[in-house]
Amino acid sequence: MVNVFDTKARDVIARIKAGKRSNGVTVHPNGKWVYVSSGGDGTVQVIDTASNTIITAIPVGKRPWNMAITPDGRKLYVACGRSDAVAVIDTESNRKIAEIPVGNLPWGVAIH
Repeated sequence: MVNVFDTKARDVIARIKAGKRSNGVTVHPNGKWVYVSSGGDGTVQVIDTASNTIITAIPVGKRPWNMAITPDGRKLYVACGRSDAVAVIDTESNRKIAEIPVGNLPWGVAIH
């Protein structure tokens, strides 16, 4: 479950049912989309912040965990623990465009 808060009123204004074992959350720099990894589904869901709905689920690999987005918002990197890889998503097309083998059980990504 993803809870959406009104930060001024400090109230939950929406609850969005995400995939199984949801874990990582990343916000696109434009604020229009939120990405949520679902370890049990092997996907990343894309939430439209205007409607608080999931607009697509992107297959990425086994047990996706934490993610990082590039400063320009064009690529999302997703650690896929059981795939021993990092998936790369093109955020314009919402498709996985690459898989980078990285070794045993990656759980996070950082972009500097």
